[in-house]
Amino acid sequence: MVEVKESSNEICIIGAGIGGMDCALDLAEAGYKVHLLDVKQTIGGKYAQIYKIFPYDECSACVLTPKMCSIGNHPNITIHTLVDVDEISGVQGNFYVKLTRKPRYVDEDECTGCQKCVQTCPVEMHSDYDIKLGTRTAIYLDFPQQIPLVTTINKNHCIECRMCEKVCPVGAINLDQQPEQIEIHVGSVIIATGFDEFDPSIKEEYGYGVYENVITSLTFERFSHPTGPIDGEIIRPSDGKRPQRVVFVNCVGARDEQIDHLYCNKVCCMFSMKNARFLRMHEPNAEIYICYIDIRAAGKRFENYYRTTMEQYGVKFIRGRVSEIQEDPITKDLAVMVENTETDEPLTLDEVDLVVLNCAFIPAATSKKLIEMLDLQLGEDNFIEEAHPNIASLETKIPGVYLVGVSHGPRDGADTIIEAKAAASIATTNLPLPSLFLTKPEINDVSPTEKPRVGVFVCHCGGIISSVIDVKNVTRKISEHPNVAFATDYLFMCSSPGQELIKDKIREHNLNRIVVASCTPIVHEKTFRNCVESGGLSRYYFTGPINIREQCAMVHHLNPEEATEKAGDLIHGGVARVCGLEVVPIMDIEVNPSVLIIGGGISGINAAIDLARKNLDVIIVEREHQLGGRLNRLYKVFPSRDLAADLLYGKLEQLEHYKNITIYTSTEVTNLEGYVGNFNVSLNRNGELKDILVGTIIVAVGTQVYQPEIGEHGYGKIKNVLTSLEFEEKLKAGQVNNLNNIAFIQCVGSRAYPGERGNLHCSRVCCNVSVMLSEVIKEKNPSANIFVLFKEHFRAFGRYMEENFKRIQQNGVKFLRWDGKKAPEIIFDEESGKIIVNAFDTFSQTTLALPMDYVILAVGQESAAGLGKLCETLGITRSEDGFVEELHLKFRPVETRVPGIYTCASFPKDIADSIAAARGCASMVAIQQKGIELELITAEVDEELCIGCGLCESLCPYGAISMVEMNPQKIISQTADVQCQGCGMCVASCPIGARDLRWWRNEQILAQIDNILKKESRG
Repeated sequence: MVEVKESSNEICIIGAGIGGMDCALDLAEAGYKVHLLDVKQTIGGKYAQIYKIFPYDECSACVLTPKMCSIGNHPNITIHTLVDVDEISGVQGNFYVKLTRKPRYVDEDECTGCQKCVQTCPVEMHSDYDIKLGTRTAIYLDFPQQIPLVTTINKNHCIECRMCEKVCPVGAINLDQQPEQIEIHVGSVIIATGFDEFDPSIKEEYGYGVYENVITSLTFERFSHPTGPIDGEIIRPSDGKRPQRVVFVNCVGARDEQIDHLYCNKVCCMFSMKNARFLRMHEPNAEIYICYIDIRAAGKRFENYYRTTMEQYGVKFIRGRVSEIQEDPITKDLAVMVENTETDEPLTLDEVDLVVLNCAFIPAATSKKLIEMLDLQLGEDNFIEEAHPNIASLETKIPGVYLVGVSHGPRDGADTIIEAKAAASIATTNLPLPSLFLTKPEINDVSPTEKPRVGVFVCHCGGIISSVIDVKNVTRKISEHPNVAFATDYLFMCSSPGQELIKDKIREHNLNRIVVASCTPIVHEKTFRNCVESGGLSRYYFTGPINIREQCAMVHHLNPEEATEKAGDLIHGGVARVCGLEVVPIMDIEVNPSVLIIGGGISGINAAIDLARKNLDVIIVEREHQLGGRLNRLYKVFPSRDLAADLLYGKLEQLEHYKNITIYTSTEVTNLEGYVGNFNVSLNRNGELKDILVGTIIVAVGTQVYQPEIGEHGYGKIKNVLTSLEFEEKLKAGQVNNLNNIAFIQCVGSRAYPGERGNLHCSRVCCNVSVMLSEVIKEKNPSANIFVLFKEHFRAFGRYMEENFKRIQQNGVKFLRWDGKKAPEIIFDEESGKIIVNAFDTFSQTTLALPMDYVILAVGQESAAGLGKLCETLGITRSEDGFVEELHLKFRPVETRVPGIYTCASFPKDIADSIAAARGCASMVAIQQKGIELELITAEVDEELCIGCGLCESLCPYGAISMVEMNPQKIISQTADVQCQGCGMCVASCPIGARDLRWWRNEQILAQIDNILKKESRG
């Protein structure tokens, strides 16, 4: 008889890129054991290879390396690198995963990453990690911050001289290492295998692999990366010359019927703009071109990014697919042939120094093996098929097996991370509860009277800082400070070896204060505080990071001497401040297991179901009289073309199964008091007031459609000029007749230019709606004459939408392109009884007059009515587009600035992405259930000085201050520590200085300022 084991609550994640890592961290923080697998020798995936990330052009390594460090140090995560998955058997709750760990010929437990072996190895070979641009030795690290920080030997190139064996100080080399068989028992499997880059040599007309100066976008990333083969310089490979005429070619291997790659890659438009902007920073006078079909900048801040790339960076955009690239065999210059579809003229760009091919993502080789092993289905794009493209886009047909990121189609980092968080939520739904909660490391006591022994660590930031600032000189000077016991510099302080360096020096030099000078504390303050704590020193004896990147190297890059002096001044100020720091008290907070979800649309409903399955009490508050949001008004949904009512009915049926879900319709949130773990929320339900207590809150309020003004494109004045939503409602009700001649006008209320009514952002879904409605019309009347008039770029954004876009063109739907500043004119012709659409089509360079029965305005989406008031009530912020602002658009996309309040209302999304964001919020809520440690960096009052004027109480934005009568003659203010957010408003406003802020005391800040400004007083 086969033994049936108890269900496992461990999770296997296949793929350790940005999606797999984020998912692993969320699961581990929630108390689950995670096995993180990767076929490569390091975690990090493609994100580790790229330099900048859009739309803020941030350094990828500055965010990725701390995440990698957290993975490497987390006791609940076991990293399995260099492994192949041989077999997956079993069912949900009881999967058995058989692995083969390939030998790296270096003992992972012994290797310290010192790289003495690398320095000694006599073999030189091409570096696969640098895409053969540079070289490496037979024993190597891919990059300095890699995790695990263990070298690997390429046995195919090793000459077995055993020099590495001789120099290794810990005896970690083992040239006889054999493959190892491993089996793990897990409850769920998450596939996060990422992507491979399309091989453009298939497109022979581009000359890739033949012409040296034709490279791919990933190659360009390695050129530009500070840890790349040429230290971040942009050169052309043939002669090392700095390129002055560069062409970026989009859609290489995508939107291409010739090679049966119909799908849109979703991200290469943004890649090309990001790299073009970086090139402009290096080469201010270069001519930079981007050749494109459509610019699909369909994410948050992406439209603004596109326009600033044109207007501020001077990048020239040519609409047209490149047909051929030729090389001058003597100069190695390139000629790029392209048809400019805006002018309908062929164009040749001569004497081009460098061509960058922005290549499509294709399924990773590792995913192909998994597909066969698990008998998973493939979509028409050859990525893994989801259980349902709208409502189960992260599930597969196999219960317990889930998808993240590019494993099921191209997407960017923000969408991948949202999916990673969502997968962390749903992968544990049917598993036993977590049990592996973290404990704090032991902290050494530091006496208040003990002399400060400060350690200063200065970061090069991979060259961003050290290329401007004389880091060695700054370090030497600060080491002369009487309170500095140790000072050094390092390439990446945020990397694993950088953090290990800090911990080692704390112990070696008995340091009791730490200063790090690097980039912004917004990104890395938490990173280094955790590092200091794991080194045995309280996190409150840390100051920094002192921002010498943005505040010195970047803004003063033309004046390196002044930048160096300023960096030294700022670090001296940091040393002065750290000497006066004190340990901050901690309060343990038990989290109320009730969750409030504001918004009862498809996002709120899915978040509620996920949380109810985890046995949490859920309260849904919906301002309308029924749940369902816009799904109540839609006819069909893309890309499945299922009836919206059927999808909604199925979800509402699921809601009814859970007795721990309470629903309040026709209800609004009117007030919020309390703090994370214990919020007191006031509700107004048709005039009836009610208070509820919850531990966490999810904002899932959705969007509203743009409402055209009367007369805008004929709306409200001409019969049958309707918004897309109104037209869909009529289709649903069977109220549409005479579907013979229909025109869609895109971007009504979206992508507005200055002086034009509407919003700047692209609403992401309107083009897809027009594609879907065109399909519906053609089903009802195959001979219907349909025109889609789009504003410069048609954005069929999302899985299967490009394929559907192509199909309806083949089915007779005609697409006309209009210039963004010359909108079509809509008039009514009394004689014919037709609506006339007058438009200049840039494809044919002709003005057309189209007689139509219906004109459908594809209206955009904007922030929901009342969102501003709600955000003010909750204390959360909105971004410039009016939607809820997340903590970080890319890496913390569901968190708000108020701990315990999460959002899936940060930007327009389709149904699948909306559900993923809601489930991502549910994952964050689940993590909070273990309890919260609240550090009391809060305001204190000197009771002897306080005169009870009440000014602080009236100004406090968090309601954390109250006036207390001590006796009939004495009233003073008091602070509720759990509500205080440490903003300092009361400290700054107190007329007699009776208030102070822990960890930011006046004397600490004054000492810091004094040491920055008065050089003679230092020491």
